[in-house]
Amino acid sequence: MKRIKSLLLLLLAICSFMEAYPQGKVVIRGRVIDSSDRTTVIGANIVEYDSDNRVVGGTITNVNGDFVLEMRNAGNKVLVSVIGYNSKEIKPDPSKTIMVEIDPSDVEIGEVVVTAQATTSNRLTNIDQRDNATASVKIDLMEMNETGLVSAADALQGKVSGLDIISASGDPGSGSSLVIRGLSSMGNSQPLIVIDGVPQDRVSRDFDLASADQEDISNLINIALQDIKSIEVLKDAASTAVYGSRGADGVLLIETHKGRMGKVQFDYQYKNTYNIQPPAIPMLNGDEYIMLQLEEWHNAYGVFNMPPEIAYDRDFADFYNYSANTDWIGAITRNSMNHDHYFKISGGGQRTRYFTSLSYLDEEGTTLGTAAQRFSTRINLDYHLSRKLLFTVNFSFISNTIDGNVTLGGNNVRSMAYVKAPNMSIWERDQYGNLTGEYFNPINSYQGNGVSYFNPVAVATLGRNDRVENSLDNTFRLRYTINNWLIFNETVSIQYTGAKSKNFLPYNAIGADWLDWQINKAEESNNINSSIQTETQLLFNSPFKSSRHVLSGAATWFTNQSQYEWLNIQSNRTPSTDIQDPAINAQINWIGTGMGEGRDIAATLNANYKYLDRYGITTNVRADANAAFGANNRWGVFAGVSGFWRFSSEPWLETLEWLGESKLKASWGLSGQQPGDPYARFATYVSTTNYIDNTAVIPSNIQLNNLKWSNTTSTNYGIELNLFDDRVFLQADIYSKLTTDMLFNNYNIPSSAGFGSLRFLNGGELENRGWELMANWRVVRTKDFSLFLDFNTSRNVNTFNMVPENFNKERNTSLTNGAFPQLVKEGEPIGSFYGVRYLGVWPSDEDVVARDAKGNPLLDGEGNPIPLTFQGSYVFKGGDARYEDVNHDGVIDLNDVVYIGDSNPDFIGGFGASLKYKDFDFSFGFHYRLGFDIVNRVAINTEGMLNRNNQSKAVLSRWRVQGQDEPGTLPRAYLNHPANNLGSDRYVEKGDFMRLNNVKFGYQLPQKTCSRLGLRSLNLALSARKLFTITQYSGQDPEVGQNASDPFWIGEDNANTPPPKTFTFSLLVGF
Repeated sequence: MKRIKSLLLLLLAICSFMEAYPQGKVVIRGRVIDSSDRTTVIGANIVEYDSDNRVVGGTITNVNGDFVLEMRNAGNKVLVSVIGYNSKEIKPDPSKTIMVEIDPSDVEIGEVVVTAQATTSNRLTNIDQRDNATASVKIDLMEMNETGLVSAADALQGKVSGLDIISASGDPGSGSSLVIRGLSSMGNSQPLIVIDGVPQDRVSRDFDLASADQEDISNLINIALQDIKSIEVLKDAASTAVYGSRGADGVLLIETHKGRMGKVQFDYQYKNTYNIQPPAIPMLNGDEYIMLQLEEWHNAYGVFNMPPEIAYDRDFADFYNYSANTDWIGAITRNSMNHDHYFKISGGGQRTRYFTSLSYLDEEGTTLGTAAQRFSTRINLDYHLSRKLLFTVNFSFISNTIDGNVTLGGNNVRSMAYVKAPNMSIWERDQYGNLTGEYFNPINSYQGNGVSYFNPVAVATLGRNDRVENSLDNTFRLRYTINNWLIFNETVSIQYTGAKSKNFLPYNAIGADWLDWQINKAEESNNINSSIQTETQLLFNSPFKSSRHVLSGAATWFTNQSQYEWLNIQSNRTPSTDIQDPAINAQINWIGTGMGEGRDIAATLNANYKYLDRYGITTNVRADANAAFGANNRWGVFAGVSGFWRFSSEPWLETLEWLGESKLKASWGLSGQQPGDPYARFATYVSTTNYIDNTAVIPSNIQLNNLKWSNTTSTNYGIELNLFDDRVFLQADIYSKLTTDMLFNNYNIPSSAGFGSLRFLNGGELENRGWELMANWRVVRTKDFSLFLDFNTSRNVNTFNMVPENFNKERNTSLTNGAFPQLVKEGEPIGSFYGVRYLGVWPSDEDVVARDAKGNPLLDGEGNPIPLTFQGSYVFKGGDARYEDVNHDGVIDLNDVVYIGDSNPDFIGGFGASLKYKDFDFSFGFHYRLGFDIVNRVAINTEGMLNRNNQSKAVLSRWRVQGQDEPGTLPRAYLNHPANNLGSDRYVEKGDFMRLNNVKFGYQLPQKTCSRLGLRSLNLALSARKLFTITQYSGQDPEVGQNASDPFWIGEDNANTPPPKTFTFSLLVGF
C-alpha cells in the first residue's frame, strides 16, 4: 500500500511539474530535413514568437541540420523557415529530439524575413534589417513590372523619402539624375550603384551632370527593370561608410532575382507602350511673326528698308519659301510606340539553382529622329559543391543603341524649333512654288546663317547622333561555411564597357557652302573601360550560445584596378554623304587619344552587438588608399557607428497590445570622396604648336602634392513604429550632413602662377539639414480584399557655409539680356539665382522717373525729375521693362542685383494606394516636388522680342501705345533693345508640381482556368504614367534636376524633350 501511495505521489508531482513547466524557460533540440530527399537543411531559421507575435528568440541549424533553442517560454510558438521551403510551425517538446520535415517551395534564395520589414541586402555589414539603426529604405519592385516603367530610377521616383529623382529628358535612353539628401559635393553627387554586392564603375566620380548628355546619364542604372527584385537606399554616412569614398553621396543596393528551388518555370512578358508628348508652348504663326518683326524694326529705327524675307513680295525669288506657316515644334514632335519583350527561366534542386533572363526593349522617341534599343541577358547560378561550399556566378550582358537628339552650335532640334522663323518652309520650293524634293536650307536667311539657324526637321532626319554601348559583368563568388559561427567569402568581379559614338552632319541638312567646316562633318569616339574588383571577407556570428548577448561582424579586404582608353577623331568635307567615317579621305579637324589606369585598396571592419534583443550597436571602420593622392594623403579612414533601442520589447510596454515592434535609432558617420581622375595629383604635359610656331611639349598643370580626401560627416536620429498589429508603420528621421575640404575641379587661380587653374583644390563647406517621414497603412487585408496606403515626404535645406580662400565668388558680373549674374554667397544654397527685380512695364515716357526710398521723384539741380537709366547710358521709355532701383540712385546696374530664388526643392515626396479584390488589382502613385524655382530659358528666348527669332503667343499681349497700362502686359517689341530682357525674376518661376506618376489596373486569371489552359499563371494589366501634372509653371515640363559639379550652377529649363504621357498594355504568362 505504501508503494502504491508513493507511486501516486510521484505521478502527481510529475503532472504538476508538466503543468508548471511551460510557464518557464525550456531548451528544445531538433533536426531539420528536406521532406523530398531526406537530406538535412543547413541554415534554417528557428524563431520563437510570443503571444503578441513578437520575435523573442531564435537560432539557425548547423551543417548537420541540428539546432538547440533556449526558449523564453514553453508556451510560445516556434516557426521553422528557410528560403526555398514552406515555413512550418512546430510544438516545443523538451523531452525529445524533434525531427522537422519541411517541404520545398517555389521561393528564391535569399535572406529570411523575420518581421514585416525586409532584410538588408548589404552583405558587408552582416546585420539584419530588423537590427539596422541607420537611415536606409528597401523597396520591393515586384509589383511595378507590369507598368510602363522601363528603368529602376522611374520606379523609385516618389517612393523613397529624401531621394530626389528627376528625368534628364523624355528622349529614349536618357535616364535620370538621382540626389540623396541634397547636393553635397563639387563634382558627381550621384549615388554609388551596387548590383548584387558589386559596385558599378561605369560612371566616373567626375561625372558632370551639367555637361552630360542623355547617354551619360542613362548609365547610372543600366539594367532591365524586370531583373530587379529590390532596391535598398542607404542615405547616411553610418550605412555608407563600408563603401568608403565611393559611397559618399549615398548608395543604391540593387538585388536581382536569384535561382529558386522547384520545377522549371518559364515566364514571358510583353509590354506595348504608346507615348504622347505634353502640349507644347504655343508659338506665333507666320503672319504673327512678320507683324512682330515689323514692329521691332519700327520701334527701333522708325523708317527702315523692309527685308524681302518678311515683305511678302511675290517678285522675290524665294517668295514661296518665306510665305509658309510652319509649326516647327509640331513638325519635330510625334506620338510613338515602345515594345518590351522579357523572358526568364528559373528553377533548381537542393544543390543547383538558377535564374536566366533575356530582354529586348525598343523605344521610339517623341522627338523626331530619337530612338533606343536595349538588349540584355542575365544568368544567376548558385551551386552547392558540398554542404559547406557554395559557388555563385552572376553574369550579365547589356547592349544599348541610342539615336540621340542632334545638337549643333549649342542648340538641339527642339530648342531650334522654338525660335526658327515660322514663315520659312520645311521643304524647298522653286520660284513657281513647286517642291524640289530638298529641304529648305539657305546659306543666309533673315534670321542668320544656315548653320546657326538650321532647319530642325532636316537635321533631325538627316543628322546622325548614334551611340552603341556594350557592357559585360562577370562575378564569381565562393562561400565556405567554416563552422556554425564563421563563414568565408571570396568574390572576383570583372566589368567591361565598350562604347562607340558616331556623329555625322550631311551637307543637305544645313545651309552652308563647301568651305564651311560643318559640311559633311563626321565625328567618331571610342571608349573602353574595364575593372577587376576583388573582395575577401570573413563573416562571424556569436560563437557562444546566449539568449542575452548576440555578436556578429565582418572583416573585408577590397582591391580595385581600372583601366580606360579613348579615341576621338573629327573631320569635315567628306566626299560623299555615304562616307561617314571621319578617317576616310576627309579633312581632319582633330584627333585625340588617351589611356589611364587607377588603383585603390580598402579594408573594412564591422561589428554588431545586441543585448536582450532590445539594445544594439553597430560599428564600421574602413581604410581607403587611392593612387590619385600623393604619399602624404594616400590613406583615408572613414567610420560609422549606429545604435538602437527596441523599446517595444521592454517588459513594462508588453501590455500595450496596439504597439508592435518599434525602436529608436541614432547614427553618426564619416565618409570621404576622391577625384575621379586617377592622375589628379600629377603634373601632366601636352603638345602645342604655339611656341614660336613650332611644336613643343609644355606642362599643362601644377603637381598637387597635398591634395587630400573630401570629408562628409552626417548624423541621423530616427524612430520606427509598428502599430495596431503591424497595420501601421511609421518611420521618421532628422539628419545633418556637412561636407568639408570639397574637391573643386578646374579651380581658377591668378595667371601670374603660370597656369590659369588647378585641376583640383580642397576647400569650402557645404551643409545639408533636414527631416524625412514615411508611412504605410494596411487599411484592410482579407482573403478577397486588401487596401494599402503609403506616403513619404522630406525637407532639406542646403547651405554654402564657406568657400575656399581666395575663391572668386563672381563669375559673370555683367548685366545683359538673357543672362543672370553668376554669384556664390556664403549662407545661401548652391543653385541660387541672382538678378534684378522685374516690376512690369513703363506705361508711358512720362512715368519713367527715378525715385527715392519713399517714392518721391529724384530731381536734378534745376528741379526737373531725373529719368531712370540703364547703366547710365540708355534712358528707359514707355513700353520698356521696369526694374526695381534697389539703391535708388536712378541707375539700373549691378548694384541692383539681389537674390531672387534657388533650384533646391523645399519638399519632395509621394503618396499612393494599392487595392486588390479577388483577381483584380488597382494602384496609383503621385510624386511631388515643392518649393523650388526654375529659370525659364525657353521664355527668355521666346518672350524677349529684341531679335529675329520666333516668339511665343504670350507676346501678343505686348505693349504697343503710350499710356497702355494693363496687367500682364509684356514690354514692347524693339530690335536689339539693350535692357528689355535682363536676367530678372520675370523669368524665375515656381516649379512646384504634383504629378500622377503611375496608375495601373490589373487582372489575374484564376488558377483553375490557368490549369485548364496548361498555364501556371496569366496576368493582364493596363497602366498609364505621368497622366497629369498640377503646376503653375508655364513651361512644357517642371522637372529640372540638380547639379553640384559647378558652384555657379542654376536650374534652367533648356527645352529638352519632356517626359511623355504613356499608356501601356502588359501581358505576363507563366508556364
